[in-house]
Amino acid sequence: MSEIKVRQGKKLSADEAKSMDRSKMGVLVTGAVQEQEVEGQSIGYGYTQCPWCGNIGRSIVDTDAYHWYTCGACGRAFRA
Repeated sequence: MSEIKVRQGKKLSADEAKSMDRSKMGVLVTGAVQEQEVEGQSIGYGYTQCPWCGNIGRSIVDTDAYHWYTCGACGRAFRA
């Protein structure tokens, strides 16, 4: 069995979050990564941990699409 890698988030202050581009914001969703039937067409999901509340969930890990995240559990902003 392979080891699961969890990316650690880095806190953003409320002022930093207000100045960030919301079109580059992803959402950390609690739950397991769903395996796709066709690998080449799957979105790059991974596990990320919120630095504020410790919630571990799935997020899209494409850094070209998302530069920061909002936690689906506590609602606070962070980078990952």
